[in-house]
Amino acid sequence: MSAMSFSPTLLVTTASVSPAQASKYVPLGRTSLQVSRIGVGTLQWGDPGSGFGTSYGEPELSIAFQELLKGGINFIDTAEVYGYQGIKNGTSSEQLIGKFAKEHTEGAPIIATKFFTIPWTNFLVGGGLRIGRKSLLDALRASLKRLGRKRVDLYQIHFPFPTLSNAALMESLKEAVELGLTTAVGVSNYSKKQMEEADDLLASYGVPLASNQVCFNLLQRDPDKNGLLTSCKERNISLIAYSPLCSGRLTDKALLKIDSKSAKVALSYLIAKGAIPIPGCKNEYQAKSHCELMDQSLTMEEVQMLEEAASYI
Repeated sequence: MSAMSFSPTLLVTTASVSPAQASKYVPLGRTSLQVSRIGVGTLQWGDPGSGFGTSYGEPELSIAFQELLKGGINFIDTAEVYGYQGIKNGTSSEQLIGKFAKEHTEGAPIIATKFFTIPWTNFLVGGGLRIGRKSLLDALRASLKRLGRKRVDLYQIHFPFPTLSNAALMESLKEAVELGLTTAVGVSNYSKKQMEEADDLLASYGVPLASNQVCFNLLQRDPDKNGLLTSCKERNISLIAYSPLCSGRLTDKALLKIDSKSAKVALSYLIAKGAIPIPGCKNEYQAKSHCELMDQSLTMEEVQMLEEAASYI
């Protein structure tokens, strides 16, 4: 079976289900937060290297944000370092999200951000050298100021780094919950072993690990192959999939050379696997396209067909 003989268009058009058959929202891990089955990643918001200020800007992102909320997508993921170049101008990713959330009140977004673990992060976002547990709380308060909120919905460790142990990071996350600075806590780029250790450490404090955000897409299926996805399901930890379109390779412009529904198939695949994909979104068209996935699903047979086709690419 060759990739060129595969037709994902059929999958999208025949796999639609009614809201009664498939819920549009899922719990975020073992928390009370209900997030849309698909979210949005904002890595490129405020980043001039990604075209912000040239090919798109604040007006386009504002409209996209509004369309996302109108269409039912309520999960918005960011990080303190996304678009850090614009912090002084008020156009970093966190600052834009904070501004848009105040401007558009169609729905209540669930906002996730992240703590950058590298000690010298102050060169990017300000603040002191990150060498102790207190540095996480300081960074979270700075993020909240940029977001214009008293509390964030999900606060995540961006990635493990040797200078801060898992134990120290989890204790800091526990403190963030106790102080009311975040509703839920998660990790990102954690291996199966690291995630399970983090979950066990937080459990000793009575705090659930809500999520692990990792690279996962139809062409990069390591989380499914190395046991991470299975562990997430067993422990009731949400797997948030970043780079769900493999940096554009899974769009109509590249890999699956069929039509504009290729990206929808790739995202529907992740939803069917039990992950929460967070594709990028720069404009109204992309926002509306993502929202259309809220009522679509794939069967396990179709998932297997996709994986078989991808193995030939």
